[in-house]
Amino acid sequence: MLPLGGFVKIAGMEPDEAPLVAAKDKVLGKPNPSDPDSKDLPLITENIGDGVPCTAPDGFYSKPLWQRALVILAGPVMSFLFGYIAFCLMGWTVGIPSGKVLSRIGMVSPGGEGQRIGLRTGDVITAINGQHISDGKQMIAVINGSLGKTLTLNVKRGDEMLTKTATPQTAMENDKPVIRTEVIAPGAAGFALGLAAGDTVLGVAKDKVTSADQVTSFLQANAGKAVEVIVSRPTSDDPIPLHGTLPAGLSASALPTLNSHHIGVLKIQPSSEIKHLSFGDSVAAGTNATLGIFAHLGEMVRQPSQIKENTGGIIFMYQVTNVAVKNGLVEEVAIMAQLSISLAIFNLLPIPILDGGHLLTFFLEWVRRGKRLTDQQQQAFLMTGLAIIGVLFVLINSHDIIRTITHQVPQ
Repeated sequence: MLPLGGFVKIAGMEPDEAPLVAAKDKVLGKPNPSDPDSKDLPLITENIGDGVPCTAPDGFYSKPLWQRALVILAGPVMSFLFGYIAFCLMGWTVGIPSGKVLSRIGMVSPGGEGQRIGLRTGDVITAINGQHISDGKQMIAVINGSLGKTLTLNVKRGDEMLTKTATPQTAMENDKPVIRTEVIAPGAAGFALGLAAGDTVLGVAKDKVTSADQVTSFLQANAGKAVEVIVSRPTSDDPIPLHGTLPAGLSASALPTLNSHHIGVLKIQPSSEIKHLSFGDSVAAGTNATLGIFAHLGEMVRQPSQIKENTGGIIFMYQVTNVAVKNGLVEEVAIMAQLSISLAIFNLLPIPILDGGHLLTFFLEWVRRGKRLTDQQQQAFLMTGLAIIGVLFVLINSHDIIRTITHQVPQ
């Protein structure tokens, strides 16, 4: 009655099940006329010797190792394929969020100013300090440039108009303040690259920009060479790569005038316009979305501090799904695909009871040249897995409950 998941139990797979199967076959197949109790299953186990095989003739462990491995892999592989195919078909069917940002709120992150003042998913910010807001890009620019200042927000929620007062907080990334580097005047070096006043420099070569000094040092070190600079521009919704050859022997006067500063945020994520793609572009977008999940997992492995923030149990899944439903079918399909791929990855962890744990025992069997773990070893292995899963269940759901009580959940 509780949606906690399920599993497939395969005949002959559990070590304590096999003797009972063998006993049943022996009783029903060859009853002993001289023993009036021979058809009573609870008593017949007394008459079975130690030499009786512990697997049914057609049971799981009677199959070759490679067949057993394929059976175990089938579940995670299908979970992954389902999620991947859903991602790949999104752009072609329901559409995907485009680069154009709207002033409609797609999610309110926990612990931020947006949550404090009561903003919700689906709210539309129509004006800030009396200035009409036409799109999400303008909204973000005003908020980013108002660090520490008081803002009056006009918010449309359904048919209701609300007024909220907020003070943007310093934007943080990996526990460090986010610094934005803007172009005040491009200079000769900037003109050679196509820089314009008002551009925000995001990257030089393949490095993310963290200060104005980083940009000027890069330009000086590459004088006379062809370089690439990535910028964002008010007239474009996507980052723009700029290519050009710098003048040789750059003087200080030829360098662009830059301004690096912290930015403010309300910790809200705006929605984006939905656009439909061709089938080929949809598959490419789905592939990138899937690769993005693995990139995010790799980031969590490199920075374990992110694991607690980015993991959750059934409570957190309900909360995230609730936000997705408010944002419409596109978000629902995306979260469905993401959960399916996440399930496939989790099930492949080498924890007993999970599919990855079964594959681990098969690997040990292969290393031992076909010698399986004994029934006692398998039982101990499974009990260890049960204990690990139990501890994880308690820890993760306790964290979900604490996160809920302290209002640290997306809105």
